[in-house]
Amino acid sequence: MNGRVIDIHCHRECGAAAALVKPEADRLGRKPLQFGNELTREVNRKQLEDLRPKMEDLEIRLRDMDAMGVDVQALSLSPYQLFHWAQGDLAARAFATINDDLAELVAGHPDRFLGLGAVPLQDPEAAIAELRRCSSDLGFPGIEMATHIEGEELSSPRFEGFWEVVEELGMVVVIHPTGFTQPARFTDHYFFNTIGHPLEETICAGRLIFDGVMERHPGLVFVFCHGGGYLPAYAGRFDHAYHARADVRHGLPRPPSEYLSAFYFDTMVFEADQLGFLIEKYGSDHILLGTDYPYDMGESDPLGLVNKVSGLSPDDVDAIVGGNAARLLGIER
Repeated sequence: MNGRVIDIHCHRECGAAAALVKPEADRLGRKPLQFGNELTREVNRKQLEDLRPKMEDLEIRLRDMDAMGVDVQALSLSPYQLFHWAQGDLAARAFATINDDLAELVAGHPDRFLGLGAVPLQDPEAAIAELRRCSSDLGFPGIEMATHIEGEELSSPRFEGFWEVVEELGMVVVIHPTGFTQPARFTDHYFFNTIGHPLEETICAGRLIFDGVMERHPGLVFVFCHGGGYLPAYAGRFDHAYHARADVRHGLPRPPSEYLSAFYFDTMVFEADQLGFLIEKYGSDHILLGTDYPYDMGESDPLGLVNKVSGLSPDDVDAIVGGNAARLLGIER
């Protein structure tokens, strides 16, 4: 490989922000990871305890990175700490705390970490202000974004000004679900995550395409975690409907697959043949290494997974494991 290995999909927690919002979260009855059946909730509670050292102890994180062959983590917040339910001054303070804490961590280890900030999109004006601060003051090259904002689509008209500024600043947007919005049939078997998360990403990508966000803002750069969910593997259904039905192509001047080809996807699909499909379909220049560290749904041998894909050239591998991330994030490799 010609440069450092960069992980685009890995998480951290911000204890200070969690403490700040806790009184209001308790008042509203909002608790993290309280989904699924009782067994799932118990597994989640145990996982949080087991992962605490990995979240809080940098030496453990750095040792794990070395063991996986990862040189740089592009750190984003644990999804359940994207406090999009918070309102007013509390939301602004919480997200500022999150980003200041991340900036401090990155400043202490600039050769190993870079920051993907978070913004309170429930308040678009506050989100724009924090986005500009993330870019200009904190030096973050991108942000993490949920697939929806408390059930509101990212393509909502009231977010249009926000996307204009994201495009203006050239900030990369990493899309990660915070849960699944229709949980009734997903209670058992951890379906909330195993089916729900990829489905959330599929819906989000579809909305960004069909609601015209990608048409209006061709400069936006979206990186979808978990290989982009289900849509990349079944995009032909969208295109068929587009050509067959006026209600599908209404307001969309180009077939959906043309917009989909502008997205980027991480390698978090677990199987070499599935990763090989993504690479063949969308190009090695649109795939980025991801691990989902430190969660149990993560990939502990990301380089091994990439190297299992048949037919890749050394340049393909180099691009996937770090070159593409370095190019998008504007960092030296």
